[in-house]
This record gives sequence, C-alpha cells and structure tokens, in this order.
Amino acid sequence: MLNNLISNLENKIKNKEENSPSLFVWKNLELVNLEVKNIALLLLKKFKIPNNYLYTLEDTNKKIILQEIKEFIVYSRTHPGYDFQIFFIQNISRLTITSANSLLKFFEEPKRQNIIFLTNTWENWVLDTILSRVKVINLWKNQIFKKDNFYYDLIKNYVDNKNPEIISYFFRNNLEKDEIIKFLENIILYAKENFIFLDILEEIDDDIRAIKQNNVGAKYIVDKYLLKKLV
Repeated sequence: MLNNLISNLENKIKNKEENSPSLFVWKNLELVNLEVKNIALLLLKKFKIPNNYLYTLEDTNKKIILQEIKEFIVYSRTHPGYDFQIFFIQNISRLTITSANSLLKFFEEPKRQNIIFLTNTWENWVLDTILSRVKVINLWKNQIFKKDNFYYDLIKNYVDNKNPEIISYFFRNNLEKDEIIKFLENIILYAKENFIFLDILEEIDDDIRAIKQNNVGAKYIVDKYLLKKLV
C-alpha cells in the first residue's frame, strides 16, 4: 500500500500535478512518524533534493498555535528551486481551532511544489474540515500481507498440532530481517483466517514496524511469539 502511495506521488511530481495532503493514521504515533519521515526522505533522495527541504513540525505534546503555523508554512508560498518540498506536521490533533482553520486553504490548494504529510493516532480526533481536504491512510486497516505457504504451514502445524518444527527452524537458521517480517505477517494472516490471537494482532503489527525501523532485535520478537504468545 505504501509502495503504491510513493509511486503515485512520484508520477504526480513528474507530471507536475498537485498532490492532496496525506494523513497517516496509526495508534503508535512514534512509529508512524518514523515511517512518514522515511517516505519523505526517500522521495527527496529519488529526486536528488537536499534533506533540508523536508520541513517538520515535530510533536512536542504542546498545542500548535497560529503563529507557529504561520512560521512553519512561510516557505510554501515560494518555489523551492527543485521539483518539490515537503511539509510534515506530526500529531495534528495538537492544532488549535484557529491554527487548524488557518491551514484549510493550504490543504485545499497546496500548489504542486508542496507535498504535505500529516500524522495522528486516530482520524476521529481530526476536524471534519481537515478530513475533507486530505487522503486518510490508515496503516492498520490498509495493510495487505502476502501469504507465504512455507511460514503459514509452519505456523498452522505449530498451533494446531503442537509440531515443534517451527522452533527448530528458527533456532537453526540465522534469518534476514525480511524473513522475520514475512513470518510475523503470516501469523496475522493465520490469526485472521482462523479467528484466533485477535487480541495480539496490533502488537504483532507494532513489532513488524519496530523491526523495519531497526528499533528492536528480530530474534527477540520471534522468541516472544514462539515461546509465549502462540502456546
């Protein structure tokens, strides 16, 4: 899903088209902020634009007042000299009514040189006037995982038949991060299809994102689910 988003952004940039603001929603704000920052830096790198053309209003847990917004978007009125610049506002539920209203025209008509990324934990906490002007990307609801028969069958045999083959497989092989992620994604697929472990699905998804961001050891995560969560 995020690959499609990046591809669509790239195409619009190349065609000199305007991009609607993107609001990324996920309950773990720290991780979603990291994910969005990585997307922004990737876009800048692809178009050979310096990183200082990413303007970030970081989450300080304080309300965002009108003057702060005015200062933040001042560069949006001028062309950056490159194909685009990125404005990233973290946790937009911090906006006051006045500061939110001051952004409505910017969100509705961002101009083609401005890409706008926003984050929040829940779209219901965002003003309707903002929601009507942005693309909401719910990182949990929109995730699509590809079934891997090898890992899926290992999980099924472990859960249904108490077959320990999966334990020996992971302890015998030093797997790359991508393989660990594939294993966790297939736990989610198996859980959803069989209506089990539904209480830990968000925890698994958090761990997938943490592994992608190199914030946690992949082996620790595997051990946690094999030895504690799936037994």
